[in-house]
Amino acid sequence: MQQPIDKELLKKYLKDTCTPSELQRVRAYLLRADTEEILHELIAAESEAEWNDATKTSFVKDDQMREWQSKFELRKAVFPETTTTEIKTTPGFFKRNNFLKYAAVLTTVMLGIGIYSLSRLKENQATSAATTAKLIMKEFSTVKGQRAKITLADGTMVYMGPASTLKYPEQFKDSIRGISLEGEAFFEVAHNPHKPFIIETHNIHTQVLGTSFKVNAIEGRPFEVQVATGKVRVDRINPGHTEHLAVLTPGQQVVLSNLTSEAVIGQVAIQEVRDWKQSILVFKDQTLSEIARQLERAYDVQFSFKNAAKAREVVTVTLQDNVPLNQTLRILSAGAQFKYSIKGKNITIN
Repeated sequence: MQQPIDKELLKKYLKDTCTPSELQRVRAYLLRADTEEILHELIAAESEAEWNDATKTSFVKDDQMREWQSKFELRKAVFPETTTTEIKTTPGFFKRNNFLKYAAVLTTVMLGIGIYSLSRLKENQATSAATTAKLIMKEFSTVKGQRAKITLADGTMVYMGPASTLKYPEQFKDSIRGISLEGEAFFEVAHNPHKPFIIETHNIHTQVLGTSFKVNAIEGRPFEVQVATGKVRVDRINPGHTEHLAVLTPGQQVVLSNLTSEAVIGQVAIQEVRDWKQSILVFKDQTLSEIARQLERAYDVQFSFKNAAKAREVVTVTLQDNVPLNQTLRILSAGAQFKYSIKGKNITIN
């Protein structure tokens, strides 16, 4: 018989402090239809504890509660272990009047997060009737050498790069539009001010209301967000708290080093961001080895260098990955001045 899930274990899950065995228990438990009720009880209890704290202020510390609610909904929306999940939602729970009833701020993550004054949690309040909504998850992957275009239920267009995976719901039923991405993709997000669009990539959340931008979340490479239109917020989800990294406007990008975890905000040409979805690859002051790694994904090939110094040479070049490989190699070799040989899927740069 499976061990019950108590509120302390759920708090550990939301704070990313579970052991592997605890994580497995919680993930299995999230498939049940009553998990959202448990979260509501947890947040209400935390609100009461805050109210009874010695400070006796008119505000409670809502950051943690807001983070829990955001994480809980997003993890339901992009839960990777399940195809069909029964989820209980409470109509009207996210309206401000109901916030005051529960003495907690339960807003989802927004571009500007305000602090709401809270009234004390009253006893014997009637709870809203819950309805059950079925969330059907889908997963789409591209392989090396393949690109794809997907239209989500809300009209959002996703242009996926090679060797990338997108997990998304068949219909967006929650108060956020949550998806997850591995790899790289360009998004044209349908505007909906009432349902923020959040992309989860490992512990990074990229959030918009309606805009166009590119996300690069390739394993082993720096995480990047580049904005073409609108405004994008990028946060890092750490155990116990959310770290705000950047709010980007058109022509801006943020790059997170995979070595130092430092977030660097810089400029990027808007046309370059848009061009990517048309298979145009712009490399500025990048080493040949970095360019080769991207071409490996685009053409499903393997590069090797006979001369390590050549691999470190810095090149600026514009290529297209929707043309034959030989054509791309001719352009690259002419600009970087090298000879190459091809044997099957192996390219050797001399």
